[in-house]
Amino acid sequence: MEPNIFRGVVQRGQGRGRALGYPTANVPLQDQTISGIFAGRVSIAKDEAPYLAAVFADPSRQLLEAYLLDFDDDLYGTEISVTLIEKIRDAEKYTDDTALRAAIAGDVALVRKLLTRQKRIMVFGTFDIIHAGHEDLFRQARALAANPYLVVSVARDDVVARIKGARPRNDEHTRLAAVAAHPLVDQAILGDAEGYVSHIVAASPDVLALGYDQTGEFVEHLSEDLAAAELHPEIVRLSAHEPETYKTSKIAAREV
Repeated sequence: MEPNIFRGVVQRGQGRGRALGYPTANVPLQDQTISGIFAGRVSIAKDEAPYLAAVFADPSRQLLEAYLLDFDDDLYGTEISVTLIEKIRDAEKYTDDTALRAAIAGDVALVRKLLTRQKRIMVFGTFDIIHAGHEDLFRQARALAANPYLVVSVARDDVVARIKGARPRNDEHTRLAAVAAHPLVDQAILGDAEGYVSHIVAASPDVLALGYDQTGEFVEHLSEDLAAAELHPEIVRLSAHEPETYKTSKIAAREV
């Protein structure tokens, strides 16, 4: 699910895009397996937010042509970063400029629609101590979408006690408040007191992002249980982040 990222210095082209009303920033394309029209983002400087872009990947000319939405400055000679997020369609040949201009306009409208809609991503945990491992979990989850909205489910005290054999050090409302205050979190909610499906359905996520070590009763039949509730989110497994260092039980043991 990693996006393709290309960096290069903007080259001067033939001015065809500007003549059509859609000037492009052109950079070299070394990957000959990538072709077509993409929704993407273009970063110009590290301290600036990236611009939405409709990008044409042309392996025959070894070129990426990026039309930056809401941008009209000259970028020739500037190093930029082009991120291809989602393919819109294959490239086509057009018999006249009117048809080509209409196709580009459609691509631009679709890019704006795709990349400004927030995708709801949901993660789960106890979060007794918010540490670097949790922050990496939040970052990985947010990276799954161009415009993420991160919902974090905080486990109930009784559920934690039943599954882990001991109650958490901090009660569920304290843990909920700490998670909600984290800058990478858009919304924090308490999990269900019994079962787990109801609060997921209420949150209506597009993606469920599971931690590397999350297993057991709430994972084993996850897809089937959600499908029975007429919910069909994408389910992904995130990577571990230094699990021998950043795990709540290990941190707590070191503090004793």
